[in-house]
Amino acid sequence: MLNVNHKRRIMKNFFKRVVATVLRLLATVFGFIIFLAIGYFVIKGILLYNIEKPKLKDNSVLHIALKGKLVERTLEVRLPLKPFEDRQLELISLLEIKKAIQKAQEDDKIEGIYLELRELQGGWASLEEIREALIDFKEEGKFIVAYGELYNQKAYYLASLADKIILHPEGAFFFSGLSKKVVFYKSLFQKLDAEPLIFRAGEYKSAVEPFSRKDMSQESREQDSLLLFSIYDHFISEIAAARKIERIFLKKIADSLLIRTPQDAYNYQLVDKVGYFDEVESIMKDKLDLDEDEVINYVPFKKYTAYLRHKTPQSTKDNIAVLVAEGDIVNGRGRPYSIGAKYFAESIRRIREDEKIKAVVVRINSPGGYALASDIIWRELVLTKAKKPLVASMSDVAASGGYYVAMACDRIVAQPTTVTGSIGVFGLWVDAGKLLEEKLGITTDVIKTAKSADIFHLGWPLGLNTGRPLTAYEKKFMQETIEKVYDRFLEKVAEGRDLTKASVARIASGRVWTGTLAKENGLIDKLGSLDDAIKMAAEAADLDDDEYTVAYWPKQAITFEEILGDWTGLVKEKIVRHSLGETYPHLESMKKLVNMTGVQARLPYAIEIE
Repeated sequence: MLNVNHKRRIMKNFFKRVVATVLRLLATVFGFIIFLAIGYFVIKGILLYNIEKPKLKDNSVLHIALKGKLVERTLEVRLPLKPFEDRQLELISLLEIKKAIQKAQEDDKIEGIYLELRELQGGWASLEEIREALIDFKEEGKFIVAYGELYNQKAYYLASLADKIILHPEGAFFFSGLSKKVVFYKSLFQKLDAEPLIFRAGEYKSAVEPFSRKDMSQESREQDSLLLFSIYDHFISEIAAARKIERIFLKKIADSLLIRTPQDAYNYQLVDKVGYFDEVESIMKDKLDLDEDEVINYVPFKKYTAYLRHKTPQSTKDNIAVLVAEGDIVNGRGRPYSIGAKYFAESIRRIREDEKIKAVVVRINSPGGYALASDIIWRELVLTKAKKPLVASMSDVAASGGYYVAMACDRIVAQPTTVTGSIGVFGLWVDAGKLLEEKLGITTDVIKTAKSADIFHLGWPLGLNTGRPLTAYEKKFMQETIEKVYDRFLEKVAEGRDLTKASVARIASGRVWTGTLAKENGLIDKLGSLDDAIKMAAEAADLDDDEYTVAYWPKQAITFEEILGDWTGLVKEKIVRHSLGETYPHLESMKKLVNMTGVQARLPYAIEIE
C-alpha cells in the first residue's frame, strides 16, 4: 500500500512539474510576443514623431519606383515581416502616389520626376488617375523622365507621357494588344462527381460560368469583347496623342508583334533612347543644368510620402470625407481590402453625425459581393444623402454590389476605363453528395418535420451541399428568390438614377460596361477622377478650394489581435503560395466559391485585362 501511494505521489509530482513547465513556457512565449508588440509600437511612435522633412535642395528630383500592385491605399501600420513578404506582390498606394505628385508639383525645389518602371499590376482606371496627376505636373513646366528594364503595357501606358522614355539595351518591351482570360472548372467538378446548380437573374450574369461551363457563353463573350475593345481604344488613343503616332500604326505594331528588341521599340518611336542608367542620369543632368561630375539630389518617394503623411498639420477647416470602399463586399466587420457591411455602416453613421464633414465622396473599387451587405451600406448612404451632398467616385471596378452602393449617391463619376454595371444577382449550389459517398464513403441521414425542413442546411443558396439532391420545387423556390432580389435591385437603380425600371432592365441583365459606355447608358453622370468627384462634392456643399480639407475614411487602426492575425496569415499564405506556385490562383477561386454565403451581387469572375 505504501508502495502504491508512493508511486501515486511520484506521478502526481511528475504531472505537476510537466504542467508547471508548460505554463512557464506559454507565459514566456506570450510575454515575448507582448514585448515585441510593445516594442514595435514604441519604435513606431518614435519614428512617427521624428520624421523630418527631406532636406530638399534646388533642382531636386522626385524618384518614384513603381513595381507591384496598385491599391487605393495601404495600411498605415505595416508589420516588420520582411522574410514573409512576397516582393512581387508589394502593394502601392494610389492615393499616396497622387498626393506626392501633386505636392511635388507645388514644391519649388522639385524640378522633375524620375519614373522608374518595372512589372506593374493594377486596374486601368488607377493608371488613369496617376497619368492625369503626371500630366498636371508637366503643365507646371517640370520634366518627367521614365526608365525601365521591362515595360509591360501598363507600365508603358504611364511612361508614354514622359518627356523622355529610356529602355535598357537588354530589356524587354511588350506591346501586343490587350486580352482577358477566364479559367473554367466544369471538368474538375465532373471528375469529382460534384454538380453545380446555377440560379441567376440576368443572362449576362456570368459570374457562375467558370463552374458550369468549359468556355464563355455567347452573352459573356459579347459583353467582354465590348469591354475589352473599349479599354483598348482608350489605351491606343492616349498613347497615340502622347507619342504623336497614328492610331492605326500603333495597332499594326501590336497586331504584327513588331516590337521584338529594345531597338525595335526605338525604331518605331515608342521610346526615345535605348540606354543604361548612367545615360538616363546624363539626360536629367542636362535638364537640371548640372555638370556631368555633379550629383543629382533624388528625393525617394517613400521618404517624401512619409513626411506628407505624418507631418501634415491638423486642420480646423471643414472636411470632405472620402470613404474608401475597396474589395469584396462581405457581412460583418470584414478584413483589410474587403468591405465589411457592419464596419462601413458604423463609419457612415459617424460621418453623417459629424458636423465638420460637409460632403461625402464614396470611392469604390469593388466587384461586389453579398447582396444583403450591399443593401446595408446602401441604406446608410441614402440616409446620409438626406443630410449632406454625396458623390460616388468609381475606380478600376464598381460593379454589381459595387454599383449597388454607388447608386445611392447624388452623382456618380467614373474613369473611361472603369468596369461598372453588372446589375444582376446569382446563387450557386454545388451538389457534393456523390463526391462524399463514392469518393470518401461519407453519407448523411436526416429526420424532418416538413418536406424541405433541411433545405437551408444543404448549402443554400450558395455553397457546398453534403446531403440529398434538390427537388424540382426547391429549385423553383431558389430561382424565384434570386429573381425577387434582382427585381428590387432594378427598382433601386431606377429610383437612384431617375430612370424607368424598363429602361434599367434593358441595360442590366448582369451586363458589364466601361465608364464611357456607362455614361452613354445613363448609369453614371461624368467621366473623371477622384479629384473631380471631390470638387463636385465641394461645389454641392458651397465650399471654396481654401475652405475645406479632405479626410479619408474608414479611420485606420490596428489592434494586438490584428497584429497576430496578420503575422500568422502572411506566414500561411506565403507557405501555400510557394508550395502551389502557378496553381495558387485556382485555389483562391475555389476558396471564394466555398466561402460565399447568401445571394451574391458580384461581378463575373475576376476582370483582369492585360
